[in-house]
Amino acid sequence: MAQRKKKPMKRKKSSTHRDHELQSDDEEFEVAAGIKDDQDTSSRRLPRFPASSECVSDVELDTRELTRAQNKKKKKSGGFQSMGLSYPVYKGIMKKGYKVPTPIQKKTIPVILNGKDVVAMARTGNGKTAAFLIPMFEKLKAPQAQTGARALVLTPTRELALQTMKFTKELGKFTGLKTALILGGDSMDDQFAALHENPDIIIGTPGRLMHVIKEMNLKLQAVEYVVFDEANRLFEMGFAEQLQEIIRRLPDARQTLLFSATLPKMIVDFARAGLTEPVLIRLDVDTKLSDQLKLSFFHLRLDDKPALLLHLLRNVVKPQEQTVVFVATKHHVEHLKELLMVEGFECAYIYSALHQTARKINIGRFVHRKAMVLLVTDVSARGIDIPLLDNVINYNFPSKAKLFLHRVGRVARAGKKGTAFSLVCTDEVPYLYDLHLFLGRPIQLALPEHTQDSDDVFGCVPQSILDDEESQLLTAHENSLDLQNLRRISENSYKQYLKSRPNPSPESIKRVKNTDLSSIAVHPLLGSGLEPMELDRLLMVDTIKGYKAKSTIFEINSNNKMNASEVMRAKRSQDDRLVDKFSKVRAERIVEHTLPTVTRTEPQHNEDEQEDDELQVSNDSMQEILIKARCEYARFLNQKHNLLKT
Repeated sequence: MAQRKKKPMKRKKSSTHRDHELQSDDEEFEVAAGIKDDQDTSSRRLPRFPASSECVSDVELDTRELTRAQNKKKKKSGGFQSMGLSYPVYKGIMKKGYKVPTPIQKKTIPVILNGKDVVAMARTGNGKTAAFLIPMFEKLKAPQAQTGARALVLTPTRELALQTMKFTKELGKFTGLKTALILGGDSMDDQFAALHENPDIIIGTPGRLMHVIKEMNLKLQAVEYVVFDEANRLFEMGFAEQLQEIIRRLPDARQTLLFSATLPKMIVDFARAGLTEPVLIRLDVDTKLSDQLKLSFFHLRLDDKPALLLHLLRNVVKPQEQTVVFVATKHHVEHLKELLMVEGFECAYIYSALHQTARKINIGRFVHRKAMVLLVTDVSARGIDIPLLDNVINYNFPSKAKLFLHRVGRVARAGKKGTAFSLVCTDEVPYLYDLHLFLGRPIQLALPEHTQDSDDVFGCVPQSILDDEESQLLTAHENSLDLQNLRRISENSYKQYLKSRPNPSPESIKRVKNTDLSSIAVHPLLGSGLEPMELDRLLMVDTIKGYKAKSTIFEINSNNKMNASEVMRAKRSQDDRLVDKFSKVRAERIVEHTLPTVTRTEPQHNEDEQEDDELQVSNDSMQEILIKARCEYARFLNQKHNLLKT
């Protein structure tokens, strides 16, 4: 009773402490009751405590499995959290700013996490790098004490390897994994030192990596994750032998991933030999180009390309937009670089023979927007990743449709809009037809009304635009001997380029011959800024271009005493029917060959035989007409010669 009187006086004790004391008293009562009546009330038995062998400390709890199970409950969101990634990997993704995975990432990451070999196809700029880096970080988890790299990433060019290295550091910032970069052109001593630090990931090009492996007698038995990035370019650039040698040094128990924009036969054979039951993931097979990409094709002469390039950069491309210009050879790069600098454009340039230091400087200038124009060749442009690229200009039209996809795939990425301008001279028009056959699109020729949209239109360039730019180019070349020499060298190199350029398909050549290129109107993108009077003048000039006189030189002076005019009238009366038929057939062929596919019909023998009977002319009458024409033409030449003498 004394203790009960003292309890209300202790006001400093908290209510939780008081509840704890009451709870302990109740537990003591229950234990005592259980001892007395343990057989009658089995529900009040004490719980069994686990044995020491069954106890797991808090440190040993696998929080990663708990996180994966928790994240899998959120599949409705469709984001990266639904993939069950560990916290360090997910944190790196969020730090990078990615919210929703791209289509290629949605399809490939779950398959790779399940341990399957993958052959993935998607166009450039669709998030392929993150598609193989994210599952790689998830599988490697954290650095280990074992000797040897556990992941290997092979790329065709040093620029792509540098970009992959940068992306790996940013995306795997919180994983703690070490990465070594093995590239040609860098110090081998530094690369030896990097490999001696026992990296988890090796990123490199096949040539230098094979050299380092032989020099160091490097073992690759610990590799469990292999990636071939841009596999089509790896084989096109002649790395097949090095790749086969690297594959032979890898363990059989590995996971191999092959990412490529296209899938030629050589890659298929390699995949069969180096991959185990691979899963083929194809994306954007039907829509090879982005929906946000606009295409414009301009028909012009080869000598007018510099003038149109200057006009596009001055008046069509906005000053805040970045543009990549693809040319045929390095000599074109040097010539256009000097020309643009004279005209006041800040430009960077890259080609394969450029020194590595100069290449890094030029890429840095373009990436940091010190230069808004980048002049490149196809080989040197591989691996250059500019996320905010706005425009691509095909100064020399590519000879292969897949090469065109590689070029224009650098714009209109991740939902952004972009434009690709193509300068097409007459000998490049068959390649334009090959491209549209590959894409399954019809060629849209520009119309005189200028009411159509400029997207995917093939039109000519107004001569007034070219004349304005040509006058400035002429002045620039007259005042600079360097420009004259560079232009001459680029013209000679273009002749060599034409010898090595593959031929277009015979079907496209036939279609171009049946297309009247002189009837193409002004491109809407260039004609929208012209005055109505200028458009009328251009229409009149185009009409004069297509004018053909109905009478020959023998029929002009009908009062002469020679029989040449009568012979030509007789010849014309017989040939008018043939000419009309040929004109109708050609007009039908022009309409037919503007379609993406050529429809072939079997000849109708009855109609052909009937036409042959109608158009057959007797050999005797034709010979008489020819003899008369030759005699009259000889007399005409003699009279003309005598008049010139007098």
